[in-house]
Amino acid sequence: MSHPFSYTFLIGLSILLLSCSTTDKTKSAPEVSKENVKVVTETTPAIIGGFEALYQQLTYPSNRSQQTSSITLQANILVSSDGKVTQVSFDQDKYPKYKQAAREAIYAVKFVPGKRNGEAVDMFITIPIQFNAR
Repeated sequence: MSHPFSYTFLIGLSILLLSCSTTDKTKSAPEVSKENVKVVTETTPAIIGGFEALYQQLTYPSNRSQQTSSITLQANILVSSDGKVTQVSFDQDKYPKYKQAAREAIYAVKFVPGKRNGEAVDMFITIPIQFNAR
């Protein structure tokens, strides 16, 4: 003996599936042309002078002699549409002296702003900053 609820459920489910799978096959796909396709181009912010300019500004913390391995920090940087750094954060909560040194170097360099469709915009980037062991 089956339960009346199961028939009601199956009938409702069948109707729902049929209504979802039915499409209007008479409409054709829109034609692709230069006029109806918008191409989004994007360039990310870049350090003027490259990483070399950044590393010239980087000073190692005074406790560097204790460093036995390389430290790499991932710096999350917000570069404004005029190329100025407006925010710097790091993924890790450790190495506070190294983060401060990296932050100072980041604020000391200049950036070419990121662009979207040819216009300068505020944009986040993430760059690695490495402190090498002695």
